[in-house]
Amino acid sequence: CTLVFIFAAACGDDVSRTGTEATPAVTRTAAVLPSTERPVEAASAKPGPSPSYELTARAFCKAEVSADIRAEGAADSAVVGALPSGEEAGVIERGGKWAHILYKGLAGYVESGSLLILSPVPVPEGDWSLILVNPSHKLPEGFTVELADFGGGQVDERIRDVCDRMFADAKKAGVSLKLVDAYRSEKRQNELFRRKVDAYVSKGYGRSEAEKLAATITARPNTSEHQTGLALDIVTPSYTKMNKGFAETKAFKWLDENAYNYGFTLRYGRDKTPVTKVIFEPWHWRFVGVEAAARMKISGQCLEEYLGKAD
Repeated sequence: CTLVFIFAAACGDDVSRTGTEATPAVTRTAAVLPSTERPVEAASAKPGPSPSYELTARAFCKAEVSADIRAEGAADSAVVGALPSGEEAGVIERGGKWAHILYKGLAGYVESGSLLILSPVPVPEGDWSLILVNPSHKLPEGFTVELADFGGGQVDERIRDVCDRMFADAKKAGVSLKLVDAYRSEKRQNELFRRKVDAYVSKGYGRSEAEKLAATITARPNTSEHQTGLALDIVTPSYTKMNKGFAETKAFKWLDENAYNYGFTLRYGRDKTPVTKVIFEPWHWRFVGVEAAARMKISGQCLEEYLGKAD
């Protein structure tokens, strides 16, 4: 607070006369306030309550570095802050080119094209959704999961509802998704792996080489995500083959644009084989939770990279 002090000056001329008689100069001194008076404290405005906003969605910044937050929804409006790449903000309202957002208490406008906006879909969250299963990270001893029926297969019961929602929303958009496989038991995974190995052996490969090649397509037991109940193999009725051709279908393109809203990520990307040790599988989608899925879509990371566990 600023204190304002009042000083009184004695009246008189500060003049020295020359001659036989000199008048001493008058010295000005500050008057002392009576002891009963106190300095006057300047009035200060009390801050009013911060505006409250009702958020309609979550969003993540997908700009390369950051997105400008502007005072108004216009390119020539003042920049009042920045939303760093990958950071989350709340969406107050969106429409057209601009989204009204709230980021760390700062409300402003960001170009919609700089945001990955999540649909308001109820999605379960938890560390369990980020379990890493690959040749270097086997399932824990005695791993079990509670299952629920879905689409002719079984999934972790915690994701059954969001799986239903994703398939239903795709149908509303004119896209038909078909589940091929989901949960597999250890026994079933072992059968599939051995079958793949035998197929390579029948082509003339030695068993050791056959096992290495088989593992890039069908995981060894306890290194398969299918045993978690969090992985879905998805095709479409018009293209039921599980091969790279599925990436050219309308179904894949819908999943690629929307699956993150439901917590799913493309687990084995086109250029990720050196990290995942698995071939490109456009049909294989893994539940990781909506935040991780959104961040991975923005960064282009696979699960190993996102978790910082790439070999």
